[in-house]
Amino acid sequence: MVDRALSNQQISGLLLLCFENERPLQGMIAHLDWRLDGHFSRLMKSQLITGARGEAVYAPILWNERTLHFLIIGGGMRNESLPRVEASRTLLLEALQKWDELKIPDMALSRTDWEIEDEQTEVKERKLCIVN
Repeated sequence: MVDRALSNQQISGLLLLCFENERPLQGMIAHLDWRLDGHFSRLMKSQLITGARGEAVYAPILWNERTLHFLIIGGGMRNESLPRVEASRTLLLEALQKWDELKIPDMALSRTDWEIEDEQTEVKERKLCIVN
């Protein structure tokens, strides 16, 4: 679905989540890494992306003569003992604030990566595209 949305120019970018202790990459960033020939893996190998808590990396890529915009947010160390929904909500609020600063329209994010609920106000207000 995200591949189609990018190809059909329904979205111009994605808000991605990355953790320090997840190697190989997991979730939407892993899927896109595969589709984009290891773009995000190369950024990790060069340590431009670490997944550290609070990290925000803007990583555009030229693909099929079009710029795709990616904002990668570091989630820190994933801790399965903490309530994931609360941690994801805090990260999402911080990520949305950073995305607002970039002023890039037609953004999407992954429901499963960010633990998004259907009635989440912050997401509805911005008219974000939700994938998977």
